[in-house]
Amino acid sequence: MAIRKTARWQRSIDDRILEHLRDDSVSTARQMTIRDNTHATEAQVQDRCRVLTDADLVAFLTENQDFVELTTEGEQYLEVDVELYPYPRHPKAME
Repeated sequence: MAIRKTARWQRSIDDRILEHLRDDSVSTARQMTIRDNTHATEAQVQDRCRVLTDADLVAFLTENQDFVELTTEGEQYLEVDVELYPYPRHPKAME
Protein backbone atom coordinates (compact mmCIF):
# COMPACT_ATOMS: atom_id res chain seq x y z
CA MET A 1 0.00 0.00 0.00
CA ALA A 2 1.36 3.38 -0.99
CA ILE A 3 1.65 6.15 1.56
CA ARG A 4 -0.09 9.44 0.83
CA LYS A 5 2.13 12.47 0.64
CA THR A 6 0.69 15.36 2.56
CA ALA A 7 1.30 19.07 2.36
CA ARG A 8 2.63 21.05 5.32
CA TRP A 9 -0.73 22.77 5.83
CA GLN A 10 -2.67 19.51 6.15
CA ARG A 11 -3.88 18.15 9.51
CA SER A 12 -4.72 14.57 10.49
CA ILE A 13 -8.42 15.45 10.59
CA ASP A 14 -8.24 16.29 6.86
CA ASP A 15 -7.68 12.64 5.92
CA ARG A 16 -10.56 11.55 8.16
CA ILE A 17 -12.85 14.06 6.46
CA LEU A 18 -11.78 12.91 2.99
CA GLU A 19 -12.17 9.24 3.91
CA HIS A 20 -15.64 9.91 5.32
CA LEU A 21 -16.67 11.62 2.09
CA ARG A 22 -15.28 8.74 0.04
CA ASP A 23 -17.57 6.40 1.97
CA ASP A 24 -20.67 8.64 2.19
CA SER A 25 -20.22 10.83 -0.93
CA VAL A 26 -22.14 13.79 0.57
CA SER A 27 -22.14 14.84 4.20
CA THR A 28 -22.21 17.72 6.66
CA ALA A 29 -19.74 18.78 9.33
CA ARG A 30 -22.27 17.74 11.96
CA GLN A 31 -22.67 14.26 10.46
CA MET A 32 -18.92 13.79 10.31
CA THR A 33 -18.57 14.85 13.95
CA ILE A 34 -21.32 12.51 15.14
CA ARG A 35 -20.70 9.45 12.97
CA ASP A 36 -16.94 9.33 12.82
CA ASN A 37 -14.32 9.31 15.49
CA THR A 38 -12.96 12.68 14.39
CA HIS A 39 -12.07 14.02 17.85
CA ALA A 40 -13.04 17.48 16.64
CA THR A 41 -15.91 19.89 17.07
CA GLU A 42 -18.40 20.65 14.34
CA ALA A 43 -16.80 24.10 13.94
CA GLN A 44 -13.34 22.55 13.53
CA VAL A 45 -14.62 20.11 10.89
CA GLN A 46 -16.38 22.96 9.08
CA ASP A 47 -13.21 25.05 9.11
CA ARG A 48 -11.11 22.19 7.75
CA CYS A 49 -13.73 21.61 5.03
CA ARG A 50 -13.22 25.24 3.98
CA VAL A 51 -9.48 24.65 3.79
CA LEU A 52 -10.00 21.45 1.79
CA THR A 53 -12.36 23.33 -0.53
CA ASP A 54 -9.69 25.96 -1.15
CA ALA A 55 -7.31 23.11 -2.04
CA ASP A 56 -9.92 21.66 -4.45
CA LEU A 57 -10.11 18.37 -2.52
CA VAL A 58 -13.76 18.84 -1.52
CA ALA A 59 -16.58 21.07 -2.74
CA PHE A 60 -19.52 22.68 -0.99
CA LEU A 61 -22.87 21.93 -2.62
CA THR A 62 -24.82 24.83 -1.12
CA GLU A 63 -24.15 28.54 -0.64
CA ASN A 64 -24.40 28.23 3.14
CA GLN A 65 -21.77 25.46 3.05
CA ASP A 66 -23.95 22.84 4.72
CA PHE A 67 -23.26 19.93 2.38
CA VAL A 68 -19.83 18.90 1.16
CA GLU A 69 -18.64 16.28 -1.32
CA LEU A 70 -15.33 14.81 -2.43
CA THR A 71 -13.91 16.15 -5.70
CA THR A 72 -12.03 14.19 -8.35
CA GLU A 73 -8.79 15.64 -6.97
CA GLY A 74 -9.80 14.46 -3.50
CA GLU A 75 -10.44 10.95 -4.82
CA GLN A 76 -7.07 10.95 -6.57
CA TYR A 77 -5.35 12.08 -3.38
CA LEU A 78 -6.99 9.26 -1.39
CA GLU A 79 -6.09 6.66 -4.02
CA VAL A 80 -2.52 7.96 -4.24
CA ASP A 81 -2.96 8.21 -8.01
CA VAL A 82 -1.23 11.56 -8.02
CA GLU A 83 1.02 13.43 -5.66
CA LEU A 84 -0.98 16.47 -4.67
CA TYR A 85 0.53 19.42 -2.95
CA PRO A 86 -2.36 21.83 -3.17
CA TYR A 87 -1.85 25.17 -1.52
CA PRO A 88 -5.14 26.42 -0.07
CA ARG A 89 -6.17 30.03 -0.14
CA HIS A 90 -7.88 29.81 3.25
CA PRO A 91 -6.21 32.22 5.71
CA LYS A 92 -6.22 29.75 8.62
CA ALA A 93 -4.61 26.94 6.65
CA MET A 94 -1.09 27.72 7.76
CA GLU A 95 -1.89 28.24 11.46
